[in-house]
Amino acid sequence: MTDTLTTQQDSVQTAKAFVPGHITGIFRIFDEYDDPLRCGSMGAGFSVTIGTVTSVSVVDHPTLEITTEYNKQSVDAKVTKTVVQRLAEEYERTLRVHVEHDSSLIIGAGFGASGAGALGTALAFSHLLDHDIEYEKAAGFAHTAEIMNHTGLGDVLAQTVGGIEVRLQAGGPGIGKIKRIEHQDALQAVLAGAPGLETSKVLTNPSSRARINSIGDRLVSRIIDDPRIEILIECSREFSEKIGLRTTRVEQALANLDNVGLFNSSMVMLGDSVFCFCYEQETKIAQEILLQYWNNSEVFVSKIAPEGGRLLS
Repeated sequence: MTDTLTTQQDSVQTAKAFVPGHITGIFRIFDEYDDPLRCGSMGAGFSVTIGTVTSVSVVDHPTLEITTEYNKQSVDAKVTKTVVQRLAEEYERTLRVHVEHDSSLIIGAGFGASGAGALGTALAFSHLLDHDIEYEKAAGFAHTAEIMNHTGLGDVLAQTVGGIEVRLQAGGPGIGKIKRIEHQDALQAVLAGAPGLETSKVLTNPSSRARINSIGDRLVSRIIDDPRIEILIECSREFSEKIGLRTTRVEQALANLDNVGLFNSSMVMLGDSVFCFCYEQETKIAQEILLQYWNNSEVFVSKIAPEGGRLLS
């Protein structure tokens, strides 16, 4: 009997997963441990309904071969490949593996594209290797790949849960702890962003790390003590201002959003990007402002994702 989550033809098996995008507003780095699953970040952010569908196809092969695509373009997706390599080693399998990411998320804009691709790959590929694998174990391979490649700290953990979240304890799935922040179902997020800040450079730069942690300590503690959207915005605004990573257009866009009363906005960590929480009647105004600074293909309206990454039938 063929599993509903896989297809088989000429010994090729395929599985798919969807993972929402994720935006971080504030964070504090914890990556001093040897075990990647204990590393990560405390902070706060939210997941969005735009995201990535990942398809993984495998066939038995004498050696492990991995090819990857992002929106139909062949790419050297190092995080995806790390997930595949570590899972293949865990299960002692040699396969020809092809991974396709079909995504609405801009790479390098701070929208969680790397985490979404990693988690989608981990969920789909691990399912093909072991139908009974626990969700947390599969997701742990994605978190580990992000930590190893310095491409993210807390996205994967948040993307397993969805919603607006506070990350109470650093670490990967099964170790890190999250609390959801309540919000009205009608709340939407307008996003605008482009590549500009390279996460790996920021996370490995000693001065950037020290600044992030010294400022983040107090602000992360504040939102943990009072987990509300208003506090998330206040802390995120202060954090982005004091760490000194805002670009000119991020500064100008936030000022213009403030001028029309759209105060629930801040910089995306880490990207040349902003987010604005608003309701349907306000989204057009937010879009018009952000389109003064970003191209049409770089501005999105999304709902808050009600759940995290999952296999697709």
